[in-house]
Parts: sequence; C-alpha cells; structure tokens
Amino acid sequence: MTGTKTGQTRRDRNALAVSAVTAIIFAGVLAAGSMTERTTLVLVVAFGFLAMVAGVTISLFVDFSTPERQVWAYGLASGAMLASAAALLAPKAIGRHPQYGGFAIALGYLLGYAGHELGHLLSHYDLPLNAAVSELTLHALAAGSIMGVVYGSLPDLSALFGFGILAHKFPAGFTGSEALKQSGIPRIVMIVPASAVAIAAIPLSILTPDLSAVVQAVFYGVSTGVFAHVAIDMLPECSHVGSHADSSGHGTIQCSRNIHRVRQYAVASTLSGAGAIFLLWQALAMG
Repeated sequence: MTGTKTGQTRRDRNALAVSAVTAIIFAGVLAAGSMTERTTLVLVVAFGFLAMVAGVTISLFVDFSTPERQVWAYGLASGAMLASAAALLAPKAIGRHPQYGGFAIALGYLLGYAGHELGHLLSHYDLPLNAAVSELTLHALAAGSIMGVVYGSLPDLSALFGFGILAHKFPAGFTGSEALKQSGIPRIVMIVPASAVAIAAIPLSILTPDLSAVVQAVFYGVSTGVFAHVAIDMLPECSHVGSHADSSGHGTIQCSRNIHRVRQYAVASTLSGAGAIFLLWQALAMG
C-alpha cells in the first residue's frame, strides 16, 4: 500500500511539474505570436485553449453524463469541424494540385487513423498523462503543426476555419477530464493538450518558409484528411454497453435507454454544427 501511495505521489508531482512547464511555454508562444503580428493565429489557438478549459470546467461543476448533452456537444463540434475541413481547406489542396492534393487528403486521413490506433501504445507506460490525455495531446500537436504550416504559408486564412477546426476541443475537454479523474491523476494536467495546439502552431508559422504550389497542396491535403478523420471519429454514436468516450475522448456514447431519440439528436446536432459554419461563412462572404 505504501509503495502504491509513493508511486501515486510521484506521478502527481510529475503531472504538476509538466503542467507548470507547459503553462510557461504556452504563455511564451502566445507572446511570440503577438510580437510577430500573427493575430489571427493567436486568437484561434487561444480559442482552442479556452474551449478545452470550458470542457474541463463543465466536468467539474455540471452533470454532463447524460447522453443527450454529450451527443449535442460531440455532434455540433464534429459537424463544424468536418464542414470547415471540407469547405475551407480541401479546395485549397485541390486548387493547388488536384492529384497531389487528392492523394494528400487520403494520406492525412490514414495518418489520423494511425495516430489514433498507435496512441493506445502509450497506455503501456507509467506516464503523468493517461492514455486518453496522451492521445488528445498527440492529436493537438499534429493539428497545431499543420495549422502552423498552413497559416505560415497563407496568413490571411480566415479565423472561421480555425474556430471550426478547434470546436472539438470543448467535448475533448470534459471527456479528457473525466478520464483523468478515473485514473486518479490531477485534472490540472489537461493544460497539456489544451496548450499543445499553440505550442506547435505558432513556432511553425514563424519558421515556415514560402512553399511551392505542390508542397502547399500536400500540406493542405494532409491537414484536410487529418481533421476530417478527427471529425468523423467524433461523430456521436449510440452504444448499448459501455462508453468508449469515457476512455478515449471520442464520440461513442452509452445511450441504451433512449437510443432512438438520442440517435435523432445525433443527426440533428451534426447537421447543426455543419450548418452553423455554412451560415457564418455566408455572412462573412456577403459582408
């Protein structure tokens, strides 16, 4: 028992240390982004951070265990993310080079799948992050890397794209927080995946040189595929047993009691999320 407590204490200390270092790095990259006049990117990554923090806060003070609430959170986020990737990013990949862009979209989707599956390997190590939060962090670093390159080569890309892409941070926040609670790890460690997008995106946006049309097509295509995979992976699905979302941060939800009604909510929420992005884009285009 003493050995278990000692191991728990050491892991908690490591988690707090990692969280403190991450917070310092996060503040530093935001300052660097502001000083280099990357205002749009700073706003987007700050939005992603606050969205995940809001999700963590929900898990602390609000009962978000009902299938109906979970479905609407996942559905709105996944619909918005999929619409953003398909309408605001995929055309840039295809427009720069149809074949390279198309193959890159496929590659990005498969890379997203590979990251999801191989992320489970982290569960075999005694880390201050559990498997679910480690996977969220890897996804965030990948997304941030892609966003940094994209914004670096096309600085006038609309903030709407970034907001749509990072909308999934809210449901990821509360599911990651619940997973940490079940693992006995301090929830403050959620600052790691919340900050990871900014930590990857801003430095890469500063360092990325001008890219050729073919290279841009590849980057836009890969990012489209990765984001599409995450969006599709988060589409709310009803399960009769267990809750996949409790352990992985994705959208399979236990809703056996009201499964037919919740499935209707799932369809309505995803269409609403995609529709919201369309309406916002339409309003900006007309303005």
